[in-house]
Amino acid sequence: MRSRRSALMLLSSAVTALVVGCSSDNTAPSNPAPPAGTYALVSIQNPPNTTTLTPPAATGSLVLGATTYDVTISIVGQDPVVDQGTYSISGSNWTQTSTTNQGVQSTGTFTYNQGSGVLSVDVTVVGVRTISVWQKQ
Repeated sequence: MRSRRSALMLLSSAVTALVVGCSSDNTAPSNPAPPAGTYALVSIQNPPNTTTLTPPAATGSLVLGATTYDVTISIVGQDPVVDQGTYSISGSNWTQTSTTNQGVQSTGTFTYNQGSGVLSVDVTVVGVRTISVWQKQ
């Protein structure tokens, strides 16, 4: 009985050490801002349409500055979409205001994975929702 209790205490201590060792005092934001730079389009979708377009059917680039963006998206059989403007983020909220199309504003959310460099942006403008995924170059 005594050896079983000792084994349980040892197991309990090991689990506690594992939990304490794996937890971190990570002060980095849970959803960090994407760094400035160039991103390549990975995919684009316009829900409720369930079709997700990927290269070569859809290609594009997104250049982010500290507060500015420049985006080009080309979909086979359509004229390219080119837009420039400013963007701001707060938490996981994303807002962009076009300077190409004066006064047009898109709002939504974003996620950025620092490890993979993948940026996902989910915005709605004039009732049209667009989900785009970008890879940092």
